Amino acid sequence: MKTWSTDILIIGAGFAGSLMALCLRKLGRDVMVVDRDRHPRFAIGESSTPLADLMIRQIAEEFHLPQLVPLSAYGSWKTTLPELGCGLKRGFSYFHHR
Repeated sequence: MKTWSTDILIIGAGFAGSLMALCLRKLGRDVMVVDRDRHPRFAIGESSTPLADLMIRQIAEEFHLPQLVPLSAYGSWKTTLPELGCGLKRGFSYFHHR
């Protein structure tokens, strides 16, 4: 049986797990990410909102991860990363419930 040593183990290689690994690595931690499946794969909810885009930009600045900046807006990531197969989502709505 093979064994590994790491400071932090992240379970889940989706967007959140991968982003956390990038940030922790930037802080000098030894990080291992494991997932039950291979990527890329389809996942429901793989979309963003204006608030999430703002957070991605802030994380990119705080952790000195310039490669994340193009992902913080539709136009910039589509230009910078044309190999990503996706499109602008339609039908996002926000409602005020009382």
